[in-house]
Amino acid sequence: MDEDQSVAGLQWRLAVAAVVAAGIAAALGLAMGPYLGGYFVLSAGAAALPLLMRDWPKGFSRVCLAAGAGLLAWSLIGAVIGMFLFVPAALLLFFAAFSGDGNRPGAWPALAAPVAAVAAVAAFYLQPPDPDNEPPPSFQATLDSMSRGHDRDFNRGKERLWDFGATRVEVGEHPVGLVLTVGIPKGFAEESQDRLEEQIRQLPGVVDVRFCTFHTCD
Repeated sequence: MDEDQSVAGLQWRLAVAAVVAAGIAAALGLAMGPYLGGYFVLSAGAAALPLLMRDWPKGFSRVCLAAGAGLLAWSLIGAVIGMFLFVPAALLLFFAAFSGDGNRPGAWPALAAPVAAVAAVAAFYLQPPDPDNEPPPSFQATLDSMSRGHDRDFNRGKERLWDFGATRVEVGEHPVGLVLTVGIPKGFAEESQDRLEEQIRQLPGVVDVRFCTFHTCD
């Protein structure tokens, strides 16, 4: 395929399908957690980059490959905030990169993009913990309703958490629904931690309480 030809056929259809899949993922993400809207919109925008390269077939394939690899890595790294929704779009971009007979990215890009994606994911998940630089732990309580934040009894109760050692009391939207986040000091005594957790569980509308560090929630 000559460089002055336009991308056509299966490659273009797969790229368009990837953009549609990314748009659906962004819409779902915005519905689940509007406060993360910027991440979803930027991720969907990355999926659309190949469409700007229609008049440059070789560049189109390489951008599909790079965008697919980057989006897949980001989907895994940001899975906890809902970025896993972009996995279908990332895979469609991969397929688009290699589906054009005579218009594939080339050996080096085909090798470098997946390796870079794997390295980014590995670097994120395998980095050794550094307790001195990690933020303090917290409790995350899932609430039964998106309107619970306007409940007078709930709000009165959550303000009393400060008296039990809470360092942060916030209500926000997460992919799982409305969540109350209660920060605790580093080195908080286990007995005090248990008392604070019990107070959280007694709040109206609390469905589940998890203890969270920077890496995990139990």
